[in-house]
Amino acid sequence: MSDHWWWRPGVRPGRRLLVWHILLHDQPEPRELVRQYQDKLAGLDGLDLIPEEWLHMTTQIIGFADEISVAEVDAMLEGAAERLGALAPIEVELGKLWFHSEAIMLGIRPPQALDPVREAVRGAAAASVRVHQLADEPDWTPHVSVAYSHGDGPAKPVIDALALQPQGRPLRVGEVHLVEQVRDGRLYRWDLRAAVPLGKRENPGGQ
Repeated sequence: MSDHWWWRPGVRPGRRLLVWHILLHDQPEPRELVRQYQDKLAGLDGLDLIPEEWLHMTTQIIGFADEISVAEVDAMLEGAAERLGALAPIEVELGKLWFHSEAIMLGIRPPQALDPVREAVRGAAAASVRVHQLADEPDWTPHVSVAYSHGDGPAKPVIDALALQPQGRPLRVGEVHLVEQVRDGRLYRWDLRAAVPLGKRENPGGQ
C-alpha cells in the first residue's frame, strides 16, 4: 500500500475543486455494501475508512473553483441538464472489488454502463468552461472508494481481510451532483452546488 494523501498539482489546503459526483445519500443498499466491506477492514493499520456521508463516485473533475466564473458554472449546469435530460436513469450493480495501492474500491457491472453520464457532463464542461481539467483524466473507471491508504506497507493484510466478498448491490443513477470539494486532513468534503436529474421532464401540455 502507498499514501493516497500526497498533494496533487495545484491542490493546497482550503482550495476548492468543482467536481461532478454521483452521491450515495439516497442509496441505502450501496451504502450498506460499503459498510460490510469497511467492517472487514476495521482495525487494520494504515487505512482511512470513508464516512457514509462522504461516499461518492467521482465522475469528472472540472477544475479549481477560483478559476471558473459563476457564468461558466451556470452555462455548464444548463448544458448538463439538457444532455442528462436525454438519458434515462441507469441501474448498475456495485460490488466488483478493486485493489489499488492507494485505495480499496468497488466497481460496477456492466463496467461501461455509466459512460453516457460522464460524456454528458464532460460535453457540458467543454462547451462552457475555459480553464478545466478534462484532458487530465481522458479515461474513466467508475468506482466508489471504501477506504484510502495513508501509509506505506504490505497489501496482504487487506487482501486477506477481503477474501470473502459480500454480494453486489444495485445502484440506481437518477441524478448527478456538482459539488465544491475540499481536502480536509485525510478526508474529502464538499458543498453541493446542484443536482441534475437524468430523464426529460414531462411537457406541461402533455405533448
